[in-house]
Amino acid sequence: MLERILIAGSGGQGILLIGKMLAQLAIGKVPYLTFFPSYGAEVRGGTSNCQVILSSHEIASPLAEEFDSLMIMNQQSAPRFLPGLSPTGLAVINQSLCRLAHDKRFIMIRATDIADHLGNARAANFVMLGAWLAHKPLIPVPDVEQWIAESFTGAKPAVIEANLKAFQAGLKHKS
Repeated sequence: MLERILIAGSGGQGILLIGKMLAQLAIGKVPYLTFFPSYGAEVRGGTSNCQVILSSHEIASPLAEEFDSLMIMNQQSAPRFLPGLSPTGLAVINQSLCRLAHDKRFIMIRATDIADHLGNARAANFVMLGAWLAHKPLIPVPDVEQWIAESFTGAKPAVIEANLKAFQAGLKHKS
């Protein structure tokens, strides 16, 4: 098994949070993994991306040039990272913020709109994660839900609930 994942968007969209979560949940389930975050000097609002590689064999480099999965949260990230999508790869695209031509490898989801409708536009990253896992079930759903519940313990219960609802909404997205 080899899954090279890139998550990209703007700082503040929860890009690194999702990547870190995937890496943490894969520990003990996948023999080899890497997590490589990258963000601009501006941090919030600047470009942000991370790479997660899950593999059954040793990983030569934490940086990939070709990806099996992309999660693209904003328009600025699309031209920069979509060329790296493998011919058989899958890209989950936040259609709320990205205008792209149709491609059979794309899953288009209005993640920001869905999260906003659920009461927290900042949970769009969890909508994207749910949509990705609906098509590539590499991490068990209950593990993600438990991670969300445990990781936001200092937050108001409404924040945890909004993140869980956003994740579950993404899981229901099939296209």
